[in-house]
Amino acid sequence: MPRNDVTENAYSAIYHGIVRHARYMPKKHRFAYKVFSLLLDIDELDALSEKLRLFSHNRFNIFGFRTSDHGAKDGSPLRPFIENLLTEKKIKAPERILIMCYPRIFGYVFNPITVYYCLTNNKISAMIYEVNNTFGEDHIYVVPINKSDRPAKHDRIKQLHVSPFISMDAEYSFTTDIPDEELKVIIREKSNGAPLLLASFIGQRAPLTDKELFKAFFGYPLMTIKIVIGIHYEALRLILKGVRYINRPSKLSSRITYL
Repeated sequence: MPRNDVTENAYSAIYHGIVRHARYMPKKHRFAYKVFSLLLDIDELDALSEKLRLFSHNRFNIFGFRTSDHGAKDGSPLRPFIENLLTEKKIKAPERILIMCYPRIFGYVFNPITVYYCLTNNKISAMIYEVNNTFGEDHIYVVPINKSDRPAKHDRIKQLHVSPFISMDAEYSFTTDIPDEELKVIIREKSNGAPLLLASFIGQRAPLTDKELFKAFFGYPLMTIKIVIGIHYEALRLILKGVRYINRPSKLSSRITYL
């Protein structure tokens, strides 16, 4: 039988929701998939691994989180990495760092985007977006947040060739807020000032327990594999619609960009 819940005031949770993409040019293209994301307090990872049977930190399990998938990607702890990023902008070490991502399922995962919420006094001091593409590249956007920014909304010049069907001549606009009963991340992409793409994840909170993980396993069977299959399926649909394939440009020398 599943073990008891982790502490009731734990910040970590599961968010069940829908990922939606709507492309506006040069061809209209839409899709929506049911998914779930984990929201993890990086300081709770070992405690969660000890208290949950179906989830492990840096060990194989049905569901897992590996430090080497994120941050420096060398297996080093995440908190020092994040704090060092924030030091560049003279932002104090946050009280809590929450990370939104997909878990490994039977050892496999692909995260198109990982979101870090840096919180102090229950306010966002910075947002960090870790964007990955299917070519094995990633880029980290570090965004200090003004106290008046709620929800947090900020623009970034595109630095990573994410989709081979969208050129680098684009700009992102991220919108999010502190996760509560609902978690919402909205990404708007423009090219030459015109709307190009709207991507979003909106999820509803559930406690991170063995019971909820058990339900997620059967509710979203092999979800992380389906995510990669879905990416290639949607790419095929774009090709059939006549959208031009754009070759990958040279990799940037730095994988970190500050606002």
